[in-house]
Amino acid sequence: MGGSDIRGAILALMATLIYYLGFIVFRVSANRMPELRGTRPFSLIRYTYTNWLWLSGLVIVLAGVTTQVKALTMLPLSLAQPIFAASLIFVLFYAGVFFGERLSGREWACVGLFGLATVMVGGSNGSREVMTSSVAGPVVLFAIVIPGILVGVAVLVGGDIRTFGRHARPLAGIAYGIGCGVSLGVSELALKGVAAIYNAHGLAAALYGTPYPYVAVGMAALGLAQLQIGLQRCRMSIVVSVLTVTAKTQLVILGTVLYKEPWPSDRLLLALRIGAFVLAGAALVLFPRHEAVEERSGAALASPARERA
Repeated sequence: MGGSDIRGAILALMATLIYYLGFIVFRVSANRMPELRGTRPFSLIRYTYTNWLWLSGLVIVLAGVTTQVKALTMLPLSLAQPIFAASLIFVLFYAGVFFGERLSGREWACVGLFGLATVMVGGSNGSREVMTSSVAGPVVLFAIVIPGILVGVAVLVGGDIRTFGRHARPLAGIAYGIGCGVSLGVSELALKGVAAIYNAHGLAAALYGTPYPYVAVGMAALGLAQLQIGLQRCRMSIVVSVLTVTAKTQLVILGTVLYKEPWPSDRLLLALRIGAFVLAGAALVLFPRHEAVEERSGAALASPARERA
């Protein structure tokens, strides 16, 4: 690993720690908000953007995003992804110590699978070259964005339908994790585009010359809406774990399409990369979909104040 890679790795680690610290602030603010529903978008916007604690978390997240953009000018996605994902340990530790959240054996096994997949992706990175100028056109970008929007809207609406039925079982947060993971994953892909154009052509071209910054902001807003509802209803450790699995896997797979980052040419490294994606997919499939009610922690899942009529 060269000097640029080391500096980029340090920035990537800092970016993700800052990013997840913002998520923790979001988690604290969620319990102080009225009941949030995806089918009431104007109320959702009003309750979040008038909450000073949530806005503080947003500032922290934006600081992490700024640091992440700089890191992505120095690292290929296949090397950045394991560093981004490794910081998940910080969230799991904080959720257990301060929110009293506990993972079951099956849930820990799924997190372990993802951790192994992350190590395999990093180990499969045969090329250290950072593809800073090769950026796909708007057609390819929007072919990725549109499914992300559809998934996000489906989670926002479908989560309310399933959660508030008379006999609905409490969800563990898998759907919210996947939904906001897809949205934030697309946002991070767009950030890589902003970083690439900025590195090659300067700030003006990065901000005004392409749709990448607008996609990054729009998809981040959709992802954060799903995240806030998920943090209010479910354990942070589950929502953020699944979010990370989804977003970081998507980051590497679709990064090869948008930015032509090469797959390993060596057969062993290629098998390692594919095996990593299989393990990440298995982790998502094996996560329990519903909470065991008797095991839910009162501290971790404190009921938010109900919305007043």
